[in-house]
Amino acid sequence: MVQEMGMLVASVTNPDEIDQVSHMADIVELRLDHFPLTKRPKCPVIFTLRKKEQGGALKISEEDRLLQIEKLLEHLPDYFDIEADTDPRFIEKIAKKFPKVKLIGSYHDFEKTPLDLDALLKGMINPHFSFYKLALQAQSTLDMLRLMSFSLSVKVPFTAISMGEYGAPSRILGKIVGNAFDYAGLTEDRSLGRYSLQTLNELFHYRKLNQQTLIYALIGDPVEKSEGHLFHNPRFDHNAVYVKLRLLGEEVPEFFQLVKKLPFGGLSVTMPLKEAVFLQMDEVTLDAKKIGSINTVTFGHEKVMGSNTDGMGALNALEKHTQVKNKQLAILGAGGTARAIAFEAKRRGAIVSIYNRTKSRCETIGKELGCDAYLLNELQGYDILINTIPEDISIMPIANTFVMDVVYSPKETALLARAKKQGCKCVYGEEMFIEQALLQQATWSLNFKNNPVARLV
Repeated sequence: MVQEMGMLVASVTNPDEIDQVSHMADIVELRLDHFPLTKRPKCPVIFTLRKKEQGGALKISEEDRLLQIEKLLEHLPDYFDIEADTDPRFIEKIAKKFPKVKLIGSYHDFEKTPLDLDALLKGMINPHFSFYKLALQAQSTLDMLRLMSFSLSVKVPFTAISMGEYGAPSRILGKIVGNAFDYAGLTEDRSLGRYSLQTLNELFHYRKLNQQTLIYALIGDPVEKSEGHLFHNPRFDHNAVYVKLRLLGEEVPEFFQLVKKLPFGGLSVTMPLKEAVFLQMDEVTLDAKKIGSINTVTFGHEKVMGSNTDGMGALNALEKHTQVKNKQLAILGAGGTARAIAFEAKRRGAIVSIYNRTKSRCETIGKELGCDAYLLNELQGYDILINTIPEDISIMPIANTFVMDVVYSPKETALLARAKKQGCKCVYGEEMFIEQALLQQATWSLNFKNNPVARLV
């Protein structure tokens, strides 16, 4: 195991940022292709003079760049990041001339994540490098996970960074897979997939992450607006972290092959994947089978288990305001969330009707769950209205009824705003979100207690 591992690096392109970040990180990387060095900071530093072809800002010849590198090394930084394809004679020269400076051999690809990562790393090996770094553009979450799982097999001191929107979670997962360095900035850089130091330290508790940390994640598309990471990360009762992974339906099979190589504890599943994940499960709860969708995945001892907390979460939230037994309950929409709510509401004794734009879909649910099915424009008398359709459908709620919207961002949707004007009692989507997320936490926590080392790498 690398003795120097899991070090948080603050990368700066402006010298004014050095004092601000030095107390928030273990090391400060000075991107000296962006500004001239006036003096060496007292804190541990990485010097980098990146060449233009690998993302640098300097427009100078390679000969001049190497001369500048040699001059910078006279300041004896703790580390120097140098491209692995630099002339090996120069690397040997500076390694012998500045033996106290540890060289980081790096490679950056701002277009793709190559398929053969092993060959890429082998081509970088140099006896004078103390560390190796790959920074590769991710075109998908699969690219990011391939790089993270590859990291687990690397036997040299190594850092893996996945760049771009899809690569952002690698800045958190890197420490779990054994990265020597993880990079952040004073502010976020979405184009690089880089978090701010404050976000890494406070939201994702970077200092507490280690190779025994279990990974939990939201999968689906879109996931950007989800607040799952804000809810789950402060509440884990075991060593865990929660991230968001944008994933498409066709990527699901390969995704599950990759996550089985990594220390995943569980998943939250959102649209459009609640049905697509079924084939990847070893076990599915009876409720989830009847509902026909999964929103919670748990990785147990050699088993992947699927369950659904949407229905219970929605009804738990609703019944804090009113009981549903023997009430006329109208559900707008016929997707996975609507199915889950209809199933649970029926179980609790509600008289359920489902309304949808296309009657065939809600008729299918109606037959399976024993509910009446109608078109949206046929909406009629009810005691409780629950909307599961993401976009506003311009329905005016019946006065003085209970109205619930599962959409939680914004908190007050257009439907709930109209409901208030009608004197209705509103149940907000965030209430359901909290209840279903608490049920997910309970499921994962129980699994961890029963299988405390099952998913450790």
